Amino acid sequence: MDIKELFRIIDEVVSPRGYVKPGFSRYHIYLTLIELGFKGPLGRKSLTSILGIGEGSVRTLIKRLLSSELITIDNVAGVLLTEKGIKAFNLLRDLLVLVGSFDFSECELCRDCRLSIVILRRGVELIKLFGGVLAVRDLVVKYGGVGSVILYYINDGLRLPDSKELHSIDNRSVLVKLVEGFNISNGDSVLIAMCSKGDDNCLRYVVEAALDLIKVVSN
Repeated sequence: MDIKELFRIIDEVVSPRGYVKPGFSRYHIYLTLIELGFKGPLGRKSLTSILGIGEGSVRTLIKRLLSSELITIDNVAGVLLTEKGIKAFNLLRDLLVLVGSFDFSECELCRDCRLSIVILRRGVELIKLFGGVLAVRDLVVKYGGVGSVILYYINDGLRLPDSKELHSIDNRSVLVKLVEGFNISNGDSVLIAMCSKGDDNCLRYVVEAALDLIKVVSN
C-alpha cells in the first residue's frame, strides 16, 4: 500500500451512499487508525468517546472500515487493525503527528483561544509543492479555523516563514514548549489552527487541512 492507495480507500469510506453523507470525515478515519495503532484493540464505546460522534455514525464507520479490510473485530478484544490496517497506520504515523489542543486565556498568538497543533513530517517540502504557506493557512480556515500559523523546523529551530525570509522563534516561546518531546526534525513543519476557546472541533480543522495537503501533493 502507498499513500495514493490509502487515500483512495479513505475517500471511498467517507463517500455518500444514496446521497446521504456519513456523520464522519477523513479526520475520524485518521483518528481511528492512529488510536488503534498506538493503543491496540478498542471497544465500540471507547471509539465513540474518542471520536466524539454518535453511536450510529461509529457503527457505520466500523462497517465501512471492515469492508475496506482495514480493521477486524474480535468478540473479546473489540476492534483491531488488520495487516492492511497496520500498513495504513504506519503511513499516516510517519506523515502526521498529533500534538494536541490547548486552551489559553492569553498567549503570544491570541487571547481566549484554542490552539490545535500537528507536525507534518517533511512538511517544508510538501508545503512548497502545495503552493506555499498562505495556501495552507487558507485551507485551515476553510475547514473552520479562525486563523492559522505555519512554522518550519530548519537548522534545529522553529522558524516563522513569510514571503521574504524565515524569522526565528524564541526558545522560550510557548510554541517551542508545546512541540517539545515530539522528535521534530529538520524539514518538518508545524501546522496550527487558531480557534475560539473550547472549540472541540479545532483539532479536526488542522488535521483535515493536513490530510488534504498530503493527498494533493501525492497525486
